[in-house]
Amino acid sequence: MENKFLQNKVVYLKPVPRSGGMVTDQKHIAYFKMEGAYDSYTLKMDEVTKRIINPFKSNEEMEFFSKAFGEDLNPLKPNNLFWQRYEIKIVKTPELMTIGKKFDLSDINDALAYRVLLTWTGEIAPSWDDRLKSATVRYAFMEEDYEEKQAAEELDETFKIGTYYGELKVSDKKMKEFLDVYYMNSPKQIMVPEDYSTSLLVNELNKIIKTDKKGFIRTFEDKDFTTKALICKAVDKGVIKKIGVGTYVIDGVSSEYSINELIAQLKDWEETKSDPIYAKIIAVVKSKK
Repeated sequence: MENKFLQNKVVYLKPVPRSGGMVTDQKHIAYFKMEGAYDSYTLKMDEVTKRIINPFKSNEEMEFFSKAFGEDLNPLKPNNLFWQRYEIKIVKTPELMTIGKKFDLSDINDALAYRVLLTWTGEIAPSWDDRLKSATVRYAFMEEDYEEKQAAEELDETFKIGTYYGELKVSDKKMKEFLDVYYMNSPKQIMVPEDYSTSLLVNELNKIIKTDKKGFIRTFEDKDFTTKALICKAVDKGVIKKIGVGTYVIDGVSSEYSINELIAQLKDWEETKSDPIYAKIIAVVKSKK
């Protein structure tokens, strides 16, 4: 059956065991729960309003599923026999623990079960990446090609890091600029000393690569990198002053700027190249004092 409400896609519902339980051996019969035990899911009731949560996003979607099942699937209909009988059992088996429970979203039964399970937001995460966002999550959906995509992303990430690292390492100036901009966006908000040796700069880069690969890539690819580097240098020279955590003032200007406002102002001045304040900032930054 082809319809916009069915997808040519397979997902797996996998357990999300929590650390700190009594049984920590993943091969143990009682890991996560006893072998053969199960969780039962029906229509979810909102804990505040005590109303049934509608698994359908529109009346059109509900009508499609009703027609496919040959029954009225309106979850708000009183004494709806279909929903009174409806139950999804997730049974603990070795297959569930390693692969997960398969849901083919092109199949009408699996597509409905998938929608119902997604209403259990406190217990079931919509994606594997969301599984750790709440301490109450017990299961999470994983797309069929998730691991292949992750492997491809990690390979791409490794290639980017190697390329970017190579570009930075050729120059102490480039490494310092990068580190200043990176730390500008981090909780540390530190400035790298001018007298840092090449080896210390390289060590700092390696620390970031080991602990924050995404932050490393994000900083290198930042569209505002050049402007942020200018701000760091101007702050270091004192022509721009930083007040508190995120407020900046420019020497000779009465306004106060957030980081985004300051970036926008400097970009505007950079375009015209006629503002004397901007000319002063550039002159001070380029000076050797």
